[in-house]
Amino acid sequence: MAERRQKPNPITGEPVDERDRTGLMYARFGSDEKIERPIQLLRRAARMGSHLKWAAAGAAVAVVVATVARLAGPLIVRWGIDSGVLTGDRAVITRAALTYLVFLAAQYTANSTALRAVNTVGERYLRRLRVRVYEHLVGLDLDFFGKSKAGVLVSRLTSDIEALTTFSNEGAINVITSTLTVIGVGVGLFIVDSTMALVVLAVMPLLIGASVVFRIFADRAYRRVREQIGLVLGSLQEGISGVRVVQAYNQERSQLHRFHRVNDRYYRANLAAAKAISIYFPTVDFLRTASVGLVLFIGGGRVLDGAMTFGSLVAFILYLAWFFEPIIQLSNVYNLLQGALAAMSKIFGILDTRPRVSEAPDAVAFHSDVAGRITFEGVTFGYDPAVPIVVDLDLEIAPGERLAVVGETGAGKSTIAKLGARFYDPQAGSITIDGIDLRSLRFDSLRSAVAMVPQEGFLFTGSVRDNIAYARPEMTDDEIWDVARALGIETWLRSLPERLDTEVRERGMRLSSGERQLVSLARAMAADPAVIVLDEATSNLDPETEATVEEALGRLLAGRTAIVIAHRLQTAQRADRILVIGDGRIAEQGSFEELITRDGPFARLQSVWVTAESSERT
Repeated sequence: MAERRQKPNPITGEPVDERDRTGLMYARFGSDEKIERPIQLLRRAARMGSHLKWAAAGAAVAVVVATVARLAGPLIVRWGIDSGVLTGDRAVITRAALTYLVFLAAQYTANSTALRAVNTVGERYLRRLRVRVYEHLVGLDLDFFGKSKAGVLVSRLTSDIEALTTFSNEGAINVITSTLTVIGVGVGLFIVDSTMALVVLAVMPLLIGASVVFRIFADRAYRRVREQIGLVLGSLQEGISGVRVVQAYNQERSQLHRFHRVNDRYYRANLAAAKAISIYFPTVDFLRTASVGLVLFIGGGRVLDGAMTFGSLVAFILYLAWFFEPIIQLSNVYNLLQGALAAMSKIFGILDTRPRVSEAPDAVAFHSDVAGRITFEGVTFGYDPAVPIVVDLDLEIAPGERLAVVGETGAGKSTIAKLGARFYDPQAGSITIDGIDLRSLRFDSLRSAVAMVPQEGFLFTGSVRDNIAYARPEMTDDEIWDVARALGIETWLRSLPERLDTEVRERGMRLSSGERQLVSLARAMAADPAVIVLDEATSNLDPETEATVEEALGRLLAGRTAIVIAHRLQTAQRADRILVIGDGRIAEQGSFEELITRDGPFARLQSVWVTAESSERT
C-alpha cells in the first residue's frame, strides 16, 4: 500500500494523516445550504467547460489506465507465487517480477499524467470562470453594488472559487479513482475467490452504517465549526481595525476577554468535530483489520484444504487492503461536492443578475462635439420605486453652466448627480444631453462625455501616472504634465519623491485626502469630458486644503457644464446658478445674490453654513 501523504492541517498548520485531512475538509468546504437542482448546476457547469472536453477526456483515460494498472498488481503476484515460487520455477518468477515492474511504471506514468491533466483542466476552467465573473461584476450597475456587501462579492472570487478548486483538483479525481477502485477490487475479489468475496461483503453494511452515522455527526459538528470560525475572524478584524479606540479607552483586557470567549467556543466546536473523527476512523481501521483476520482465518483453512491457492490468499489480502480506502474517500468527497455545488450556485447567481442600467441594442454615439446641454424632463426616481427620492423634476442646464445643487441631508442631491451620469435610470421621465436620451447612448460615448468626481478621491494601487492616465492609458508624460499645469498642480507633483512614478499604495493611502482629490481632478481633466459631476468633492477637506482643491476645480470646470453637489458656502458662491432641493423637488433656484436676499430655504441653509464654518475656524 502506498505511504500516506502528510499535508498541513488547514486550521493548525501541523502535518496530519491523510485520513484526518479528509475529515477536516468538512470544516473548510462543507455547506449548510440546501442545494437547489444540483443536476442542473452540474450540467450548466459542464456546458461552461465544453471547450475543455477533449482535455478532460484525456485526463479520464489516464485515470482509468492508472487504476487498471494498479489493480492488475495482485493478480500478477498470485501468478508469481503459484506458478513460480511454489513450483520453484525461476523463469516464471522473473517474468512475473518484470511484468509487475512494467505495470508499476505504467501506473506511475498514467497517475502522474492524470494528476497533471486534471489540475490543468481544473485551473483552466477556473481561470476562465474568474474572468467571466469579474467581467460580469464590473458591468453591473450601482443599484447592485448598493445592495451587496463588498466582502461577500470578494468571497465569490476567493473562498467560493477555492471550494471549486479543491473539488476539481482533489475531489474530481478521487471520485473517478475511488469508484473505479471499488468496482475493480470487487471484481478482483470475485475473480480470486468468490466464496471469500462474499465473506468480505458481509462486513460492508457495518462500514456503510458507520459512514452514514459519521456524516450525520460530522455535519453537525462542522456546522458549529464554520459558525464559530466566522465569529473568531470577525472578532479579530474588529479588534485589529479598532485598536486605536481599544488603546485610547484602555480596554485591551476587556477586548482580550471578549476574544477569549469567542475563541473558546471555536475550540469546543473543533473538539466535537475531532471526537467524531476519533470514533469513525478507528472504527474503519478496526473493520479493516478484522476483515484481514477473518480472511486469514477462513482463507488459511481453504488453502490447507486445497480449495484455494496460497497465491490467491495473498492476492485477496492485497485487494482487501485497497477495498476500504476508496469507500472512505467517496464518503468524504461527497462533502467537497456539496461545497462545490454551493459555490457554483452562488457564482451562477451573480452571473444571472441582470443590470437595471444596460446599453440598448440600438444605442448610438454622439455624432459631433458635445456642447453639454443637460435636460431633466418629468424625472421621478427612487432606489425603491415605491419610495421616490426625486419627484417630477424639470431642469435644464445650459452648456458651460456651473449648477450647484444644495439641500438638507437626504433631500436627493447626490441622486440627481448619479442620474445625470446615468448610474441609475429614472422610473419616469427622461434625461438628455444635447437632446439625446441617456438611455439611447452607448456607454463608451456617454462616459467619455460625462465624468464624475466622487466625495472620496479613490485611487488605484500604482503610480500617480497610472491614476491620472486611468481614462486614457495611452497618454504620454508630456500630456500628463500639460494636464497638471492646466490644473495648477504641477509644482506639487514635481515635489513628490518620484514625481509621476510615486507609488500611491492601496487606495492612495500614501497621499493625504486633499492630494488624493487633486489626483482625481487631474484624472477627470485628462479624460477631457464636456460635463463634470462633482459629488461633494470638497466636503471632507480642511479649509486650507479645500482652498487648494477649489482653485483646481475652477480650472477644471472652466468651459464645461458642471453639476456640483455642495454643502460648503464657497462652493455655492462660485456657481452660476443654485438649485435648492427639498423632499425630492425644486424648492427654489437662482443665483447666489438672488437667493440670499430671499427669506427662503437657501437663506436658512446659508445661515447654518456660516455658523458651522465659523465653528471650524475657531
